Amino acid sequence: MSSAGSTTSSSTTQVTFCCQRCARPLKLDPSLQNVSLKNFAELTSGNSTTSRPDFLSSPPIDVFADDGVERRVIVENSSRDDFCVLAKPEATKTEVFHNKIRVAMQLFDILSENSVIDHPLCEECTRSLFVQLDEELRNLKKDCALYQKVLSQLQQEDTTTTTALDTEISELRAEESSLLRELEEAEAAHSSVQGELEELQKAEKELEEEEEDLARECNKYEHRLAEVKEQQTCLDNELRYAHKELEKLKKTNIFNTVFHIWHDGHFGTINGFKLGRLPTCTVDWDEVSAAWGQTALLLYSLAKATNFKFQRFQIVPYGSQSYIQGETKFPLYTHGGLRLFLDAKFDQGMVNFLDCLKQFLDSIEKMGTFNFPYKIDKSKIGDQKGFYSIKLHFNSEEQWTKALKYMLINLKWALTVVAHSKRDK
Repeated sequence: MSSAGSTTSSSTTQVTFCCQRCARPLKLDPSLQNVSLKNFAELTSGNSTTSRPDFLSSPPIDVFADDGVERRVIVENSSRDDFCVLAKPEATKTEVFHNKIRVAMQLFDILSENSVIDHPLCEECTRSLFVQLDEELRNLKKDCALYQKVLSQLQQEDTTTTTALDTEISELRAEESSLLRELEEAEAAHSSVQGELEELQKAEKELEEEEEDLARECNKYEHRLAEVKEQQTCLDNELRYAHKELEKLKKTNIFNTVFHIWHDGHFGTINGFKLGRLPTCTVDWDEVSAAWGQTALLLYSLAKATNFKFQRFQIVPYGSQSYIQGETKFPLYTHGGLRLFLDAKFDQGMVNFLDCLKQFLDSIEKMGTFNFPYKIDKSKIGDQKGFYSIKLHFNSEEQWTKALKYMLINLKWALTVVAHSKRDK
């Protein structure tokens, strides 16, 4: 590609082209600035890819236009194809100068496109290029001579090589025919094998479908088996849990859980209710009645658990208003006051309850060599250290409370024996 730099002023115009190899500034030959349009067209006629100069594609100038510019037309006699439109002298010189520059650039572009060398070049680079091209030309001539010599040697060789090659070619052609026959036989065998392969593929597809059906059935049964195993595991866990609970219940003393007999100082308690009174610790009669209700319910439950029948009396557990049923109703509750000392039914009810307790304890002692810690003698209960009456009349609260405590201790022993006997069974 060509490159140029231009500087324009009212007095002088300077244009510089550079060498495309060494980048030195160039001074163009005057002949390049005086190329006519006809010569330019002849130079560019062989290059279809090169467009016309830019100044040719610009719109023509109307010399008769009324634009305030004075113009005159000069026709040269030397050429009928050339003409020039001139305006004022200053404008015409500038325009012609620019056209010449564009023509030179177009020429350099054409030269660069038609060769592998970029133009323009300086004289020194041109001489160097000529030397290089001469050297390449000499090398090419040497190669050509060498090729000619080799060609001559090949042409002068003995024709026996050609005969041997012809014989080899004949053998190869015969071998080719044999191979073609074998190929035809192989293709026929291939067709037969292909048919068998298609049949086998069809059978394989049927087997795969059958395998898929069997796999689905197998998955279905495995899923069902997993569900059954899961159900069995759940049932086994429930069964183990039930066995554990059963063993726990077998070891549980239900009477001791429901009827918790303990002590609170000098008082015997059942389910937290104190049974008795002391001068130093007054217990409400409602609490005492509730304690008697729990005691009656305990003895009633023990007798029912062992199928024991009381003689002469029947215990009726009725909460804090429980009583002993005999010839008449003997209450196991009281509200205190003067009525307690005027009516002896409460005392008789406690004595009758102690009688029922003695009957039950005697039945347990007859079953083995088991003896309760406190003996019962009619209305009294105690041990070798002394007996205490269960009646309130003509008795102190301390002795009455102690008698009730001994009674609860015997009941606790009794419920323990009954619970063990039930668990052993």
